Amino acid sequence: MKTLLLLNSSMVIKKPFFSNDFIKIEYGNKRLNSYVDGFINLQKLKIFKMFDETILIDNTVSSTKNLPRKIIKLLPDNTIFLLNKNNKLGRTNKGAGMLKSLQKNISFFEDYDLIFYFEPRLILKSSEFIEQFLKSKINSFSIESSKRVKTGYFGSTSNDLIEFSNRYTAEELVKNNLHIELLMYEFYEKKITNFYTASTSLWKNYLTEVYEEY
Repeated sequence: MKTLLLLNSSMVIKKPFFSNDFIKIEYGNKRLNSYVDGFINLQKLKIFKMFDETILIDNTVSSTKNLPRKIIKLLPDNTIFLLNKNNKLGRTNKGAGMLKSLQKNISFFEDYDLIFYFEPRLILKSSEFIEQFLKSKINSFSIESSKRVKTGYFGSTSNDLIEFSNRYTAEELVKNNLHIELLMYEFYEKKITNFYTASTSLWKNYLTEVYEEY
């Protein structure tokens, strides 16, 4: 089975001068440094070597020329870059930004059987979650709370991820204030899915600069 590590990022975000974002966002160099830490961690755990290919999606730049060289150097040489500067919805509803990125690049997913989705601002504590997913070949999610999954990382069959991505529109999430954590739980609960309660990663609370369980 062909496996894909799908990295979804929004690296280059500047703080607006005359307005505020609808959601809390880390900006500038602090945000880039969070990504650097995440990619270094993936290297340390040898995550890239576990997959046939790696794709990096980013919706804040239109070319690799606009990505920091120090980040590109942390990725495998054969990384496929899918870049598109269009993060308007993501600055209003994070789930909408995520869904928009998936939908725009959905044709690439058809070439794989298993996809592990990961947002590289997170710090993986170990490779165990990924190893279990690749071994079982079953959709794998970590539970956030009742009827909500963590969407910063998960494993899915390609077919199920494509089906979910086509079920809603990003605009619908914004208009109706829908939460992708709930939508994914409701969808994958009806599929063959392993749900785990243990924390697999660390998330940086940029207000306190402290990493918290996620």
